[in-house]
Amino acid sequence: MYQRHENLEQFIRVARTLFQSATLPEAGRQLAVKVFEHLEQPSDDGKRNSLRYPACDLLDSALAPLLDDTTSCGDAARAIKLLAPAIGWQRRTSGTNGSEDYVEKHVNGMICGPGGTESRYDIQLGFSLLAPHTRYPDHRHPPEEAYVLLSAGEFRQRDSDWFDLGIGGGLHNPRNSLHAMRSGSTPLLALWCLLV
Repeated sequence: MYQRHENLEQFIRVARTLFQSATLPEAGRQLAVKVFEHLEQPSDDGKRNSLRYPACDLLDSALAPLLDDTTSCGDAARAIKLLAPAIGWQRRTSGTNGSEDYVEKHVNGMICGPGGTESRYDIQLGFSLLAPHTRYPDHRHPPEEAYVLLSAGEFRQRDSDWFDLGIGGGLHNPRNSLHAMRSGSTPLLALWCLLV
């Protein structure tokens, strides 16, 4: 029978706290409650995405500013660092208006979800990591989604102007709504969760 490693349990506890922060819109907090209810029941099919991509090498530099931070953001960074060897990595190759080289300059770290540290198919909990000066493409997907930002970076929803959430800030993307993100002079690191 599958049992979670303590490092994964710690990350889930920290992420649950971050996704209930008042900085996240109510709709995002409600989504997160459902995601973390599913996570109360461990589930894993053992399938790991083992391929690493060039942007994976940015993880240490993205986490470094937070490792001594005493807030929940620092707790999340330390938990991600402990999980790093077991994270399932993925990249997006579709969407529009992304940086010319965005495929090589970004990666998504799946912690709970298909091919992740805990490979399952009912929810997704992970993070996006973008190299400096990278624009993630405009995209949409059927599940609604919540984000918590762990670094500097900007987001865009539908046709809005770009906006900065601030470290620890959160947002909610409704079902099928167009959205994107971009980094500035430092890597962007953002947690996300979806109910599939």
